[in-house]
Amino acid sequence: MTQHFQAPACPLLVYTDLDGTLLDHDNYSFEAALPSLQRLQRLGVPVVPVTSKTLAELDMLLTSLAITGPCIAENGGLIALPPGYFKEQPTLKPVGRFQVEYLSLEYSAITGLLESLRHEFGFAFTGFADMDDGRVAKLTGLDLAAAGLARRRLCSEPLLWLDTAAAFDEFARRLAQHGCTLVKGGRFFHVLGQTDKAQAMQRLNHRFSQAGFSGFTSIALGDSPNDSLMLEAADVAVVIRRKDGSSLQLETHGKTFTTRASGPAGWHEFFAENLDSLVPACTGKRTLHG
Repeated sequence: MTQHFQAPACPLLVYTDLDGTLLDHDNYSFEAALPSLQRLQRLGVPVVPVTSKTLAELDMLLTSLAITGPCIAENGGLIALPPGYFKEQPTLKPVGRFQVEYLSLEYSAITGLLESLRHEFGFAFTGFADMDDGRVAKLTGLDLAAAGLARRRLCSEPLLWLDTAAAFDEFARRLAQHGCTLVKGGRFFHVLGQTDKAQAMQRLNHRFSQAGFSGFTSIALGDSPNDSLMLEAADVAVVIRRKDGSSLQLETHGKTFTTRASGPAGWHEFFAENLDSLVPACTGKRTLHG
């Protein structure tokens, strides 16, 4: 059943990273965050996953999380909407049960560019397009089925760099000439168009505003360097502490919270301690605790 957007009475909009934030870093459980997630959902507050995962990886996970609205996949390369989620939306491309707005070049264009650069300049790297499911599973620790979903890419390519630092600089320069950028992940570099999580978040903010949802406070939660731009672009930045006790340091941000707990427990901690002061924003009170 199509879920149409209805502006909630409470003017909040939540953007959240997944791995290490809403999902436990080791077992991918979100149980610790569930009480706060369900409360937000009862209030009608949109909770938007923003992740490096593919849309294929997200599909079943969104159902488990009972998230029926938009998501941002592949590091900001695309925004996926349920059909008809916004009453007025441009013509988007159907992908499975979603309608997709691409903010990056599509996958075939990226892999074609990478092959061209490799052939012309001799750059040494290997990407997911060069691997089978078994190789991706071995490199990532995913099982074969999950590796297959991770390889169902729409607008970005993870790759292992096998060349020199000097060659890498030249590689990055050549990619930029063709409208692509590199995002550093854990083990991989991700090649995508000139977009990021923050730009995708701001694009979706605009979509919500066009749908009559204005004056909202945007909250972003994340734990990794590739979340930094998203956190800094939000009204409220919530840095989720990592399991080793360390935490991301933002360069500049006016209203930042760093959780004591890690992962989904930290996610719940923030909302358990602050949601009551966020909810009265409906009547004009916007003071946060902590």
